[in-house]
Amino acid sequence: MSISPGQTVCVTGANGFIGSYLVRDLLQAGYRVRGTVRDPKNEAKTAHLLALAEQLGAADRLELVSGDLLTPGSFDDAIAGCDAVCHTAAAVFFAARDPQKDIVDPSVQGTTNVLESARRAGTVKRFVHTSSMVAIYGWNQPKGHVFTEADWNTSSTLDVDPYGVAKVEAEKAAVAYVAALPDEERFELVHLNPGMVWGPPMIKAHAKASPKLVRDVISRSQPGVPQLMLSIVDVRDASAAHVLALTLEDPPSRCLVFAENVWMNEVMQQIQAMFPDVKMGARRIPKPFVLLASLMDEGLNTRQLNALVGRNLPMDNRRSIAAYGMTYRPMSETLRDTATPMIDNGWARVSRR
Repeated sequence: MSISPGQTVCVTGANGFIGSYLVRDLLQAGYRVRGTVRDPKNEAKTAHLLALAEQLGAADRLELVSGDLLTPGSFDDAIAGCDAVCHTAAAVFFAARDPQKDIVDPSVQGTTNVLESARRAGTVKRFVHTSSMVAIYGWNQPKGHVFTEADWNTSSTLDVDPYGVAKVEAEKAAVAYVAALPDEERFELVHLNPGMVWGPPMIKAHAKASPKLVRDVISRSQPGVPQLMLSIVDVRDASAAHVLALTLEDPPSRCLVFAENVWMNEVMQQIQAMFPDVKMGARRIPKPFVLLASLMDEGLNTRQLNALVGRNLPMDNRRSIAAYGMTYRPMSETLRDTATPMIDNGWARVSRR
């Protein structure tokens, strides 16, 4: 049951990187949008959304309301009367003293709280959950294995990559929750699994989200980067996939969304070549030095890096192309558009040659 322009969509995490573009695209397409943020009165986090609505002549179709992932019932008002939900909000933490309590539980409980509010609303027909490629890939598969939507990440543990565990468990919890609903209360559940989301940050806070890897290279926070395989998607394409997940009659229940499989050190060197007057930390760091650095940085996991550095982990994006008709932006466009706002707006420390 597709969701048509004119209907109301709740976007959780509306001020986030993907959420902000999704709000823009939904308004542009003619939807009514109810976006959730922790504090709608915080202009630093909401002004860009209100400005977007004004520019599109859609101020009357955007409403911002509060919502807290860890507070049961806090999304009831936001979702009441909505035809669909795009759940993009997420707690993104990669390391903690208590990874179960601080990383996994918030992800699973947060998703469950939003699902509960959708059930109580009684009007939601489709629920689009923004999952991640990390719910799919793992390093315990044979070399040469190409990951598809049929795969689940079984290599991450609480000790090694609790964030991966959180994304797997949140996605599985959502499936179990909807499957347990009686027929009269059930709604469609669609998972999107984007890769590493880059593209132009709208505000400074976005430069500290997924594009932080690029920001760190521009700022030379590290002397260089490891040889890690990334599956990159432009935030504008990720948002477009969410809109398609609403409008298609019968979207697949799970879909990887990314443009290309690339080596991190190679794309960072491409960015350096685009901005030759900026000194960047784009050179490749040999694996032994990466592992040595991880021993001195609590935010890095030595065992995970040992498994991932230099390992080819290709993913298959053909379902997104066949089912969603996705046409992805060229990687060069995504790279340039990610770095340019950071340099021009001072969102990254820049040293000139």
